[in-house]
Amino acid sequence: MIVCVNEGEYELVIKKSRFIAISRHIETRDDVKPIIDALKAEHVGARHVCYGYIADEKGDDFGYDDNGEPTGTAGKPIYSALAASDARKTCIAVVRYFGGIKLGAGGLTRAYRQSAADLIAQVGVSKAEKQTAIEVCCTNDAYKRVSAVLRGLSGAIEQIRYEASVSFTAVLPTENAGELTNTLDGLKAEYRILGERYASVQ
Repeated sequence: MIVCVNEGEYELVIKKSRFIAISRHIETRDDVKPIIDALKAEHVGARHVCYGYIADEKGDDFGYDDNGEPTGTAGKPIYSALAASDARKTCIAVVRYFGGIKLGAGGLTRAYRQSAADLIAQVGVSKAEKQTAIEVCCTNDAYKRVSAVLRGLSGAIEQIRYEASVSFTAVLPTENAGELTNTLDGLKAEYRILGERYASVQ
């Protein structure tokens, strides 16, 4: 179980400069570039799109970028606000529209950190657990058995299709995946593990 910053947006205005902080969930560091590229395309008039992220469960895989702001005044403060929340698998970007008044290095550092911290305070954090998705194809009788087992393992069924056989995607906590595959093996059901992901839990 980890904590993620909920996705959302927050705007802070300091001396006519607009700092728009945006949070997004990520699975790996490879998810960061498409997020930043999309924000740059959306905010073509912005002077900078800076960011910080933590991509793994332990907090060891992290990064940040100043995107043209003075070194250490943007990306690192965003990252430090994110790290202070103990969140994981999260990227926070801050889009800056320059207001014509220079803030100085100290002012920039405070503005970027505050915009990220205020965003986290506004949207909040939520717990997320690692889940495994398994694509299954089986008989109707086997499906009834699998669905009952899946409910007992805190899982869910997605994308169900009824044809000559029943095809669906089973999603459940990764720690319970082995028990489900044992059941599938016993029923001689066809299945394929699609991968793991983190999902918010209540």
